[in-house]
Amino acid sequence: MAEVHAFQGCYGFSGGNLYAGTVNIHGKPDGKGTLYYLDSGECDVGVFGPELNQIGPGVRFNRERDKAFALEDGTLKAQIANLDRALDRVGLEKAPEERHKGLIPSAIGFSKLRQQQVKAWYQYRALGNMPMNESAYGPNKYPPAWKKSPEELAAEAELKAKFSRGP
Repeated sequence: MAEVHAFQGCYGFSGGNLYAGTVNIHGKPDGKGTLYYLDSGECDVGVFGPELNQIGPGVRFNRERDKAFALEDGTLKAQIANLDRALDRVGLEKAPEERHKGLIPSAIGFSKLRQQQVKAWYQYRALGNMPMNESAYGPNKYPPAWKKSPEELAAEAELKAKFSRGP
């Protein structure tokens, strides 16, 4: 049987918590990702099931992202002394972005000017035959940056060499 394709995305919860990482075909968490807790500002990084249960080793970062704690199946174990060890434990390139109530702007409601600006952004992109999947609000900073394996780096370099435009 063919392996099911893994999708990357974000899943927002009613309390403001956010999961960013691998999602299943229904858009729910199902694989490697980061779970951001809005109230505390902490985040858990690891492998999650569809019911948001963490599976295996993981790491919890504090609000400032300067301390990390080992997780095992979602249970807090001990503080990890070195931040680089914490990143290696879950395979991250860098600590996840900060996300807490102090960083989320308050809702301001509908704005006719903002609506016209966003409409103009997409009209400009359509007229220029540019991809329409780039947001007018900029890139999403919450998906985790995973370390790449040597095989992935080699394949990336090969593609770059193949499609680069030389003199």
